[in-house]
Amino acid sequence: MLFWQTLAVFGLSNVDWSYWPFGEGFTGSWILTLSKFVFIGVILAVILGFLRILFGPKGIFRDKEMDLEAEQERERVREAVDILRQRLAKGEISEDEFEHKKWLLEK
Repeated sequence: MLFWQTLAVFGLSNVDWSYWPFGEGFTGSWILTLSKFVFIGVILAVILGFLRILFGPKGIFRDKEMDLEAEQERERVREAVDILRQRLAKGEISEDEFEHKKWLLEK
């Protein structure tokens, strides 16, 4: 019942829409309208940046196993590239074959 009473009070009151956060529509100049969208974009960028700091790579609340898995994968690729370099030094593979296999590993 309180909801309907509140709705009736707001319905009977003379609410001026120009006091709402973003106005009643496209009022003012185009710069004012575009600045509203830029403001929303900046707020979203700040939120995303904050979440990246907290949960991104090496983040405060990030699961350490995720970073461990990525480090193991990088080490595996490094070892494979070292083996390729040794094979290149021995002359078992050509320079083009080395570059191609290295590109496939790092992809």
